[in-house]
Amino acid sequence: MKKKLPVLLSEKSSNKKLGKKIAATYASVEATCPSTCKLKNNGCYAQLGFVGIHNSRLTKAAKKGRYNSLQISKMEAKLIDESFKGGAVPGTSLRLHVSGDVRTQNGVRHLAAAARRFKARGGNKVWTYSHAWKKLPKPLWDGISVLASVDSTKEAAEALAAGYAPAFVVPEFESEKAYMVDGIKGIPCPEQTRGVPCEDCGLCMNADLLAKNQSMILFAIHGARKDKFKLNVVR
Repeated sequence: MKKKLPVLLSEKSSNKKLGKKIAATYASVEATCPSTCKLKNNGCYAQLGFVGIHNSRLTKAAKKGRYNSLQISKMEAKLIDESFKGGAVPGTSLRLHVSGDVRTQNGVRHLAAAARRFKARGGNKVWTYSHAWKKLPKPLWDGISVLASVDSTKEAAEALAAGYAPAFVVPEFESEKAYMVDGIKGIPCPEQTRGVPCEDCGLCMNADLLAKNQSMILFAIHGARKDKFKLNVVR
């Protein structure tokens, strides 16, 4: 029987938001996301719905194997190397952590190296978001476009100062166009405002440019999480 892992990689995501030519990884939220995330076990989208089904299985595997965050990052890097049979990648971009995160510097090093190898095989952009950014120096992510998941505009300013482009969740957009949020330029997610999938948008795949322009990506909370999230928004 094949051993169940706390992480998985899909070579062709079924997530409409991402697009058709996007590969994606999923990891256990419980085992890899930092406790500082205000949505962990408190309305996180990755613990609900279709993604939540994946996450539940991954968390069971993580608990059964008693895997820590670094071990899971190493497994994830191995899955990236083995994707597409370890051969040429057909012009596909890779979204890391549709669920989950990376908490250790060594974990980032393993994932960044795997991302560079993925692109050397013909892969396109590799991108992700991290709530653990305060403990992970930005240069470690070489090969990965990473946005700092922040819980307030104060944190967004701190992230920009550390070289990260922020990703900030708001109750709702004030406009479909870019607008200022507490002195920082916020760009509403084009997929949420106009239905443009990630593969056609590419903003989050160019996080360094966003950081250079002192800009952040805004995501609006939606669905069953909306009312609950309003209680947790900190500006």
